[in-house]
Amino acid sequence: KWENANIDSYQFEFRVVCFCLEDITLPRVVLVEGNQVVSQTIIESHVALPLDSANTESIDSLFDLIALEESRAESISVEYDEELGFPTKIDVDINEQTADDEYILYVSNVISAEDVSCTTTVESGLVLSITDQSTQMPAACGVTVTTTEEAYTESVTNDEAACEDSEEISMLQERPGFYKLTVEKTGYQDYLMEDLGIGSDLCHVLTREVNVELILE
Repeated sequence: KWENANIDSYQFEFRVVCFCLEDITLPRVVLVEGNQVVSQTIIESHVALPLDSANTESIDSLFDLIALEESRAESISVEYDEELGFPTKIDVDINEQTADDEYILYVSNVISAEDVSCTTTVESGLVLSITDQSTQMPAACGVTVTTTEEAYTESVTNDEAACEDSEEISMLQERPGFYKLTVEKTGYQDYLMEDLGIGSDLCHVLTREVNVELILE
């Protein structure tokens, strides 16, 4: 059924239940283009995860996983979507005598790119709020924010006369990726974050909200 549907660009929600790190078990939205996973983003926080993280699967690779576990696991149970035939639940116990090697994968809300009508809105990938760490008061005025990914650089300086310290700074319009974030302000230590992940779905970037706390020099 899944092969006959001929869906190679789609998104779905993916969840892992296992004795694993939290980044692996948090529900995520997975974006697939041309049968290749191009983005995976935690649903609640909109934090994009690197594609080399464990359990980065397309639906096609889930069928390969099922075949693998059928050959090696002592116990495997699979449930499938009645209409499209993709696995909705994969329950595996590698060795029934070994504790903590069990896992369950859940797949839901599969949406084909052909079935989506995207809006024309332009979404920001990153929204920053700036505060003073010692006072916890807003401190956005006078900051310069720079994001860099390989040859791409975007910079915003918030020094307008009418600026407000509580103002949020929006950047990276419709631009997913993994960025180096730098926040600079006179009198404060530079703030640096590496590998700031911005994810996307079939239509838009998934806006990530980050609060930056600046430390006085």
